[in-house]
Amino acid sequence: MQEIISELNQIVSRERVIDDRAILTTYLRPASGYTPGESEPVLPIAVVRPPTTDHVSQILKFANDNGVPIVSFGGGTSLSGGLTSSKPSILLDMSQMNNIVSVSLENSIATVQAGATIETLNSVAQTGKVFVGHDPEIAGTTFGGAIATNGRGYLSAKYGSMGDQIQGLEVVLASGEIVTGSSIKDSYSSGLNVSNIFVGTEGIYGVITQAQISLFPEAEERRHYALEFPSFQHGFLGIQRLFAEGINPAMVNFVESAQDSEDNKIVVDSMSKAVLHLSLEGPSLAVDEEEAKVWDLVSQLGARDLGPTEAQQFWVNRHRPNEERSVSQADTALKINTAVPPSRVLELRQQAINIFDIAGIHVEDCSILGRPEMFSLGIPSGQTEISEENLREAAEAVMTIAVDMGGAVEHSYGIGVRLNRPYANQLGEGGLQLAKSLKEALDPNGILNPGKILLD
Repeated sequence: MQEIISELNQIVSRERVIDDRAILTTYLRPASGYTPGESEPVLPIAVVRPPTTDHVSQILKFANDNGVPIVSFGGGTSLSGGLTSSKPSILLDMSQMNNIVSVSLENSIATVQAGATIETLNSVAQTGKVFVGHDPEIAGTTFGGAIATNGRGYLSAKYGSMGDQIQGLEVVLASGEIVTGSSIKDSYSSGLNVSNIFVGTEGIYGVITQAQISLFPEAEERRHYALEFPSFQHGFLGIQRLFAEGINPAMVNFVESAQDSEDNKIVVDSMSKAVLHLSLEGPSLAVDEEEAKVWDLVSQLGARDLGPTEAQQFWVNRHRPNEERSVSQADTALKINTAVPPSRVLELRQQAINIFDIAGIHVEDCSILGRPEMFSLGIPSGQTEISEENLREAAEAVMTIAVDMGGAVEHSYGIGVRLNRPYANQLGEGGLQLAKSLKEALDPNGILNPGKILLD
């Protein structure tokens, strides 16, 4: 171990290499909800804070030559176990590669280092009346982490996932080779879009060091709405109709909560109220037209306007520091974020609730984030009588149904270690073999983020 640390000290300055056990412990990040159970996270050999892409290249080349695993660490906001390791590893802390390299208003592109946060770029971009279309659930999210997980935020209804908003990437391969993707995003006819290989694959193919990000013009007006529906079914039908009518909302956040049900429990045919937080943005006249369509549509489904104060408060609360939020992620033991064809969402909801009910597990909430196909369930913490094995079996049964419906096992948080088994089912035998073949070609020694996404 000491030889590894000594070599790292030669690559970067000594103060950028950390091997103090107390500090190393602060980098451990558990997965949200159940874990596969085969192994527990172990302390890294050392944390290294490289200042440049060249330093990352040298570190990876050394690690590859010596068979030492590498785990990339950005803002530490992963909820899927993507930052943990079951083997002694070098943890590559990208937080000091946090520069906004350039902002081109003419091209609507910003070039950022992987450790830069969305908030930092927005604070710079707002002087040019532009902004980043990714609005993540957790403050402090870095671009490297958001791209590696292809994260979806609160504005994904209009602007898509983080991966939809990149124009090009700079990536270091396990060999130390530096690869740069095209900055002209739409030139797909020229062949392979290299950057796409590294979007959503959580660092198993290469370490993202820099990205070119699309910037969007500030809207002339953004209006927020809070609409209460008689049931999840009514509200979901409303969301489907919004999109079918060509309405393009900036934010869709629709939640059916057990707290609003009669017995504090969501059941299949419950008529517990569900609240849709909706945002429209654009030129004032265009927003006026969309607003009129929204009111006409939701009134037919029994929606009640909760008023502008409630609507605005949700938006304000959304953008407070993590520790000041009124709802804590710690209150939820497990979040299942599937994506299925919209026509199958209500069927999936019914089957999922039944599966958890049979297992004796209460469902805390059902929700839609962004688009109608993005369906989630929340399982509350504090159900001490529920074993991790039962929780895992029920969750994976739901994800299997989602895959069988033509869907995906995760739409927001990434795969990490928690979902690699359901993800293998989603890929199928052929897809899994292709992903593994690519891994063997780009990382033949298997040093990059081992144990993530793909089953070993």
